[in-house]
Amino acid sequence: MTTVTLEHITKRYEQYQDGERQVITAADDLSLKATSGQIITILGPSGCGKSTVLRIIAGLIAPDSGRVLYDNVPLAEIPAMERGVGMVFQEGALMPHWEAERTIGFFLRLRQREHEVPERMARIAQITGIGLEQLLSRKPRQLSGGERQRVGIARALARDPRVFLFDEPFSNIDAKLRAQARVELKRLLHAFPVTSFYVTHDQVEAIALADRIVVMRAGRIEQVGAYRDLYDNPINLFVATFIGTPTINCFAGRAVDGQWHGENFGGFPIRGDLPDGTPVTAGIRPEFVQMHREGMPAVVDTVTPYYAERFVLLEVHGGGEHWQISAPPDFQVEVGETVYCTLDPDGLLFFDTQTGQRIG
Repeated sequence: MTTVTLEHITKRYEQYQDGERQVITAADDLSLKATSGQIITILGPSGCGKSTVLRIIAGLIAPDSGRVLYDNVPLAEIPAMERGVGMVFQEGALMPHWEAERTIGFFLRLRQREHEVPERMARIAQITGIGLEQLLSRKPRQLSGGERQRVGIARALARDPRVFLFDEPFSNIDAKLRAQARVELKRLLHAFPVTSFYVTHDQVEAIALADRIVVMRAGRIEQVGAYRDLYDNPINLFVATFIGTPTINCFAGRAVDGQWHGENFGGFPIRGDLPDGTPVTAGIRPEFVQMHREGMPAVVDTVTPYYAERFVLLEVHGGGEHWQISAPPDFQVEVGETVYCTLDPDGLLFFDTQTGQRIG
């Protein structure tokens, strides 16, 4: 297994739009360390630079500045044949005229280790619980999207990888197969403990697979941590709004005499050193919005049951603001009815409205 370190990685691209030259920063002074055998998920919106970072880790592209190290050895000093990178792409990237068996066994045959191919494929099939042997005689055009990705993962594992890289491998398969594929991949990553980086925009995948999650925005790392840490203690408003389904409620307000006051809710203690009138945004997850006989009246706009998660999501409005409430699954309410809301102080997070930084 391998420890992977990114030291102050920066990568910029030039592009021309309407005849004007633009410089896009895909990675902006990134530093990150993945210890041996750790699974890191890089999570962020489209265009934030996460796939560029993955390709820099793989050595497919070079950074403009900074360096990548495998076990404290600069990647640039390691010959490509000795890097031991297994990579699974979004589209599978299989040889169109090769059967799956040839694709999976190519690395081992290239090194005169073809006798290991049957045993390796049998072990992968046993761990995942899929009939991999049924796919071996088929070419990519004869495979479904999920089957192509399974072959791609098996091919990467057959390389005895030091580092395992995934670039949204399940984004093009349907939800049911995606859930199954995540379970299979989790089994494989436990059976073959390889330092892994997994790029995705899907929080469910990030939660299911990662030891640590890296949240990126506009080429920068915003926060790194376990999902629960990111959910409960976001460092800024971007992380707070990006992490969590359903999304966090945000209320505009100001600091007054050491308290936060908004349009409809207020009187909550806040950091005492803020000047009166400082714009502060309060964030609160839907499960911390409570309903009582008294409180802020709000009209129910929609009622959405989440059966698997065992809650009902209410979207409501009142006093010029909209927010969401997570209610018990047996809660009975109709669209157009009025409910009365209060905020649980234990669930309140406060952010500087101008900078988005957490302030308490």
